[in-house]
Amino acid sequence: MRIMEPRQGNRVPLNCDVDFKRHGDSRYRVELFDLSPQGCCLSPPIRVDKGDTISLRLPDLAAIHGQIAWVHGWKAGVQFDQPFHPAVFSQIIGRLGALSATS
Repeated sequence: MRIMEPRQGNRVPLNCDVDFKRHGDSRYRVELFDLSPQGCCLSPPIRVDKGDTISLRLPDLAAIHGQIAWVHGWKAGVQFDQPFHPAVFSQIIGRLGALSATS
């Protein structure tokens, strides 16, 4: 039985590609499945471990830093170092939702 830690916020389902970089590694395009102000779920093309330091680059934003919170197969959860402000999060969802619709 796997015990899941409770999420800090509701995640918005998405389906778009973002840039992913593990500390000390190359940059990759990865699929982003969902996003919340505190974190996201994505599909890294390389093996990652809980606690790995990563950065993401969403369209038109500076790099977002965080740590791998969980790994299940080829999906991983990321907890951001700094959560998004609600107004910024709404803008990001609007932008990524439009990208998701065109993918």
